[in-house]
Amino acid sequence: MTRRTANEEILKDDYLMIHPEDALKHLINEGDYVCLESPRGKVDVKARITDEVNKGILSTTFHFPDIMINNITGDVHDSEAMCPEYKVVAVRIRRKSKGKFKKELV
Repeated sequence: MTRRTANEEILKDDYLMIHPEDALKHLINEGDYVCLESPRGKVDVKARITDEVNKGILSTTFHFPDIMINNITGDVHDSEAMCPEYKVVAVRIRRKSKGKFKKELV
């Protein structure tokens, strides 16, 4: 988020969208902090349970640099434009302990 628009009035913080069945499987409740871990790193983000995403698919917003979501994305990029592929990454997901929120890198 560039902070040059009124987007901050629409979105107050970043969150992870997770399907209700996946949330149940991983014991995740609305508002829990969830650790997303990929081969490149780990990030913690607040869960939002919704059927706006399909089962088995996670989606997150990435407007605020505090979450550092790009730490878990891959190195793959378009060889011509050099644009990174931010939108696809396999992650492991787990609910964080209550009250613990920190950003970590592997």
